[in-house]
Amino acid sequence: MSRGRTGTAFVAEMVPAGRGMAARPAFEAGPDVPLLKARRGDARMGDLVTARLKGGGCAVVTVHGRVTDAGAAVRALMAHEGLGLGRGFSAAVREEANATACAQAAHDPDRRDLREQRVITIDPEGAKDHDDAIAVQEEGKGIRLWVHIADVSRYVPAGGAIDREAERRGCSVYLPGTVDPMLPERLSNDVCSLRPGEERKAVTAHMLVMPDGQVTAEGFHRSLIRSDRRLTYPEVDALLGGGSSLGDPLLEQDVALAMELARRLRARRMRRGALDIVTSELRFRFQGDRVTAVDMETQTDAHSLIEELMIAANEAVARFLIAKRVPAIFRVHADPEQIAIEHLWDRLEVLGVPVPPLAEGFLTAEQRREAAGVAAHAVRLHVERAGEGAAGLPYIVLRALQKAVYRPDETTHSGLASPAYLHFTSPIRRYPDLVVHRALVHALGLGEPAPDAAMLPEVSRDCSEREREATDLERRADRICLAYLLASSLDGDAWERPRDGEVTGIGQSGLFIMFDEVFDGFLPFRLMHDDHYVPDALDAQVVGDDTGRRIRLGDPLRVRLHDIQPLRGRVTLAPADRAPRRR
Repeated sequence: MSRGRTGTAFVAEMVPAGRGMAARPAFEAGPDVPLLKARRGDARMGDLVTARLKGGGCAVVTVHGRVTDAGAAVRALMAHEGLGLGRGFSAAVREEANATACAQAAHDPDRRDLREQRVITIDPEGAKDHDDAIAVQEEGKGIRLWVHIADVSRYVPAGGAIDREAERRGCSVYLPGTVDPMLPERLSNDVCSLRPGEERKAVTAHMLVMPDGQVTAEGFHRSLIRSDRRLTYPEVDALLGGGSSLGDPLLEQDVALAMELARRLRARRMRRGALDIVTSELRFRFQGDRVTAVDMETQTDAHSLIEELMIAANEAVARFLIAKRVPAIFRVHADPEQIAIEHLWDRLEVLGVPVPPLAEGFLTAEQRREAAGVAAHAVRLHVERAGEGAAGLPYIVLRALQKAVYRPDETTHSGLASPAYLHFTSPIRRYPDLVVHRALVHALGLGEPAPDAAMLPEVSRDCSEREREATDLERRADRICLAYLLASSLDGDAWERPRDGEVTGIGQSGLFIMFDEVFDGFLPFRLMHDDHYVPDALDAQVVGDDTGRRIRLGDPLRVRLHDIQPLRGRVTLAPADRAPRRR
């Protein structure tokens, strides 16, 4: 992804300049650039645009929308990063996508016909690409699971135009209200999407799961499927909670059986030492370009169901490729480092979270994994008992862990306590999954060449970097949309109203606060006039020089709004007992 200006192009807000307009850089520091009168296009005052430097001024290239609208801000941010509709796909990529889609329409002789099998997809509301589907069936004391994944490798030849572009992108980028896809729409939303009622080519992993969660009788093959029903997480949760019906008893039995299967797999995963850390995601609602609401989507039974079945499939494919000695890209999560665990224990002690004494001396990898699990469990119990800290405390455990990356030469995943793990289940949106599909099809002797082992270290590094960039950009876009939503809600005494907050982070110049359960803001020490606060060495609390007042991570704190800069995603807070800023 690019950062800032791409050549002579930059993203800007149109502002007054004498009798004309100027382009003020929107996401980076820089001077206003006069707009050439003959080059304004349809731009108006207050528009967000992509402009190009020209002579002593600039010309408008693209109008993204009004600076007052979150949707326009997200599009402008994507343009700033070199993403979005302005990037698009080259003619060569589009032509190859259309050609492969048409050429692969015929049935393949090496593909198992499973069109009569009862198959469902379960996805978030509003999902447009469906790259995974499941089927379940009781088999003796066990439950047979089929995980069907879109056969993207059949439509994306290795080394072709689509493949080169997908490798360069690394992953799809999902921002509020929009997506910058890894694959062209002809594939991602059409022939590779497992839409209900339509024949689709898939790669299938099937396995038998026993009552104790043990996975046996694994197998893999290419398949032809037809999904019976597209279900959403809320529909499945309502069904599992007994509050609704799908109108099809057989599908309802399948969902219940899949949930039982997920419980077996999860119980086994927890017994082997996997971490149990619950996180949440923001889901924004829009009317046109205006953001109207946000929901905090936490993990429900439906999420857990799909997560467990996909983990099982990923592990099964990893074991198979290792046994076959076929080069692939693995998802590696290294064990936490000794210093990180010791630092975590020190922070938990300061924060009053009860944990057993940490063993002295050097800890083995297994002991470090177990310690992280103990900490996660202790934090969860502390939050439940204290009734506070739910927003900030779980993340101190996450910060003690190493980041998961892609590698071709290691296979373990500490967080899942898995000796062999990779990503197989999302080839529409992740390039490493596409590489894994090619490796699996090669291992099955179905004609696909094996991935080039010499190239995999570089591909793995690039994909890890693209993933980090995408995650950072998604978080930035979330902050922008939250700031726009907050700004749009301010009427009457909204600025003066005290708000309930929780300390989620400690910086050198202030406190990070989550308030009103979903919004994030920053409380600068300079606005805390009751004392001079200094962070401790652990960044677990701040202490007032004069009063000795301590404010810790997870502590409740009442705040007021001080300033909002929606386009930058910045919300500045002040203590609730301070007089509000005049508006």
